[in-house]
Amino acid sequence: MSSNIKIFKLNYSGTFKEISEEKILLSFTLFDILTFYVPNQRLVYIWIGKKVSQSLKKLIPQIRGAISSEYPELKILRNITIESGLEPAEFLNVIGITEEVLKVRIKKLETNLLPILSEINRLKEKVDKYFISENYDMAINAAQKIVNLAKDIDDVSLEQDQINFINEAQSRESASEILHQIEHQSREGIKNFNQLVEVENYREAHSLVDDFKKKYEDEYNISSIPLAQQLILKDENMIYSLKIEQEKIKKEIDEFYNSFKTGPNKGNLKQAKEFFGKIKAEIKNLFDDDVLNSLKQFETQYNEAKKETVSEIAQVSMEALNNLEKGEKSKAIEIFEKIIKKLEFKNKTLTGA
Repeated sequence: MSSNIKIFKLNYSGTFKEISEEKILLSFTLFDILTFYVPNQRLVYIWIGKKVSQSLKKLIPQIRGAISSEYPELKILRNITIESGLEPAEFLNVIGITEEVLKVRIKKLETNLLPILSEINRLKEKVDKYFISENYDMAINAAQKIVNLAKDIDDVSLEQDQINFINEAQSRESASEILHQIEHQSREGIKNFNQLVEVENYREAHSLVDDFKKKYEDEYNISSIPLAQQLILKDENMIYSLKIEQEKIKKEIDEFYNSFKTGPNKGNLKQAKEFFGKIKAEIKNLFDDDVLNSLKQFETQYNEAKKETVSEIAQVSMEALNNLEKGEKSKAIEIFEKIIKKLEFKNKTLTGA
C-alpha cells in the first residue's frame, strides 16, 4: 500500500467520511463510492460499488471539487473512476489488496445480499399490486418492510424512495377515504333530496344541497365526483324549474296588484282575499325573495284598503244610527242604501274583508 493515502466514503449529502487504512477492506461494499487520494501522485481514484444508487452516482462529477473544498490541503491534479470488478493493477498496488481478496470480499457481500434483494423484489411487486388496486394500507405496510430491509443493507436511496412512496400512498389513502365519505353523503343527499321534492319541500331540499356544498367545495373539487355532481345538478334543475314558476306567479301578483290599485278591481277586498288564498297556496314551498316581496307589498296595500273601508263603514254607520235615534228612519235607511251601493256590498264588505 502506498504510504499516506487518504480514504474517504462519499455521503449522500455530498460530504465525506474519512476511513482509516486498517478498515480499508471492510470499506468496500456494494452500495458505496470510495475515494483514494494518493499524495505523491496528487491523484484521486474514485471506486464505484456494484449496487450504488443513481442519486449517489450523480455526485461523482462533484467529488474532485468537494474534496478540494473540504480538504484544501489536498492538491489534486487528476482523478480516475473505477467500476467494481474492473480494478486496474496500479490501483490494487496503491491500496495494498490483491485482486483475489477483493473479489472474495465482493462475492461474499453479493451472496449475503441475494436473499434480501429477492425479498425486496417480491415486496416491490406486492407494493405495485396493492397501489394499483388502491389498497393503500397494504401497500404502505409492504413499503415499510422494504424500508427496513434497505436500512439493513445500507441502501439509502432505496430507503428514501420507499419513504417518498409511503408519503404518497398515505396522501392517496386519505384522499380515498374523503372520496368515499363524499360519495356516501352524496347518495344519502340524493335520496333525501328526492323525498323532499316529492312532498314539495323545495326550501329544505335546497338547504340540504347548500349545506353539502359549503362542507366540501372549498377544499375539494366535488364537481369531479359523479355522485356529488348528480346531487348538485338536481338542485340546479329544481331551482331553474322553480324560477320559471316563480316568475309566472310574480307576474300574476304584479298584475292583480296594479288592478287592485287603479284597475277594474280597485279596492275589491273580497277578490283580493280570494287571490291571496290562491297565491299563498301556490308559493307556500317557494323561496324566491322577489315573489315574497311582491306579495308583501300587495298585502300592505290590501290591509290599508281594508282599514280605510272599515273606517268609512264605521263613520257612515254612526251617522245612520244618529238619525235613527232622532227618529229619522228614512234618512237612516237612505244612508244604509248609499253604503250598500257605494261599496258594492256583495263583492266587498266586511264579509270579504
